Amino acid sequence: MTWGTGRWRSGTSLTAAEWEARHRWIVLGALWQAAVLALATGALGHGRGAASLVLVGVGLPAALATRASWPARLRTVLATLSLTAGAAVLVPVTGQGEAFSWMLLAIAVCALYQDWAIVPTAVLVALVDFGVVLFGPGDLDLYDLLPVAATLLVCLVHHRTWQLAEDGARTDPLTGLGNRRRLAEATARVLGTGTPVSVLFVDLDGFKAVNDSRGHVVGDALLVEVAARLRAGVRADDLVVRVGGDEFAVLVPGPVERAVEVARRLQSAVRYPVQLTGRPATVTASVGVASTSSAARRDADLLLRNADLAMYQAKATGRDKVVTFVPGMAQAASDRASLAEDLTVALAAGDQLHVHYQPVVTLPGGDVHGYEALVRWQHPTRGPVAPLQFVPIAEQTGTVVALGAWVLRRATRDAAAGLAGQPGPSRVAVNVSAVQLADAGFVQSVRDALADSGLPARRLVLEVTESLLADDLDTASARLQELRDLGVRIAIDDFGTGYSSLSYLRRLPVDVVKVDRSFVADLARGGAATTLVASVVELARSLALDVVAEGVETPEQLATLVELGCTYAQGYLLGRPAPLPAATPARS
Repeated sequence: MTWGTGRWRSGTSLTAAEWEARHRWIVLGALWQAAVLALATGALGHGRGAASLVLVGVGLPAALATRASWPARLRTVLATLSLTAGAAVLVPVTGQGEAFSWMLLAIAVCALYQDWAIVPTAVLVALVDFGVVLFGPGDLDLYDLLPVAATLLVCLVHHRTWQLAEDGARTDPLTGLGNRRRLAEATARVLGTGTPVSVLFVDLDGFKAVNDSRGHVVGDALLVEVAARLRAGVRADDLVVRVGGDEFAVLVPGPVERAVEVARRLQSAVRYPVQLTGRPATVTASVGVASTSSAARRDADLLLRNADLAMYQAKATGRDKVVTFVPGMAQAASDRASLAEDLTVALAAGDQLHVHYQPVVTLPGGDVHGYEALVRWQHPTRGPVAPLQFVPIAEQTGTVVALGAWVLRRATRDAAAGLAGQPGPSRVAVNVSAVQLADAGFVQSVRDALADSGLPARRLVLEVTESLLADDLDTASARLQELRDLGVRIAIDDFGTGYSSLSYLRRLPVDVVKVDRSFVADLARGGAATTLVASVVELARSLALDVVAEGVETPEQLATLVELGCTYAQGYLLGRPAPLPAATPARS
């Protein structure tokens, strides 16, 4: 069932169920009016013939309007005809010109349909009544046409009111874009032409962090600016709407290749920083694309749903991506939803999640400097679930706050007791997601974990990804400073993969830089990777920061890092992640 033809009545902002409820009430009133008028006609001495004529003339259209198989607009016209005809015959039946007010009441009742079709119907009845029935050609006085003019004016006022209501029902009040209703109707119209069409589902990456840290006023201003950029980035025959929150959709007539081109152009427009209250805010866009070429049927709801599924796939594979829907994504989405439910159960059960520890060693000696805590999930039926599979799901559903708090408590407790048999408290690093860092209670949760475990704050390292900091550098810096004030050390993870890394490193309250494994993997080949690692090591030395190289897997990589003066390293060559008490390093 499409939005354009099933859920909503064509030409109105009413749902089908609401229209039917109003129609039943209006038709019942019209039938009662016909019966009362027929009785009044007989009682006032006009005879049974006139009473029967009134009953048939006023009641028959209302009776026909009860036929559910007839089109809704025809039933609207019939009910309107019955009510306004009853008002029209009331004047000759009673002999009172003041009975014209009943016509205005009938029009007000019919206005409940919110359909322009009642306008010509009511005006036609008024013209016939006042121009033919009441007046002879020689007796016509222009003054007597005032009721006709009044009827027309009342109908026009109602019609304009409906237009405003219809526009409001299809417009997002914040951005001025269309809304989900307008998208559904426009999609249904294009689908009816048989031409290819695509829908883009656009979700803003990093918007929640801006909205939570800088307030809803700034968040709304950001949405308005993004909406303007999206509108400016499409062609005249494309439609941009806001479907809710920080989600937008774009209807793109034409082949899917054109839709992908539009998606990439919109991504570029969104990516440019927005100046808000004197400070920049940066968001990106994850875009899902669905076209009629890959849909099981030409259906507006299905297209939007497929685009939504593709967008979630874009989120799962990394931010600022464009993903085109392909068959099978629906099953993948169902699997993710099932895994999200299972993760909630695992957190409550307490026996499926485990923390493994990977050693971080000093260079060149190879002595253990500390450990990184890494969460692992042993599913009761699926077996081991990879972190790359369930951590993004936890971030999308918000479960990562509880998951991160659990890992933090477990890691600080284990480190306080001594990892891998070491005497006394050990150094431990714990990863922090964007959702956790944006949570107002995160600093307190770190304070509580340290207090409950007894681990000295200086032995805890919190690792945040570089791309997380790029969303709102000033706000992230303030939150990191709060953590650093506790005595906790801060590390930037995946360093080198974000934007303008070297330029803003000196502005951040950090202690450790972790070079991304992608650069370490290329060290043996020399070239740009070696130059970048050397630059990071030199910059870190000038800023009194420690450098940890991730993903060391070969002796050649290790030798190059030692030659470059890197202070610490971790990787499979030096020790794999393992549960306690097996988390011991391999000797280099």
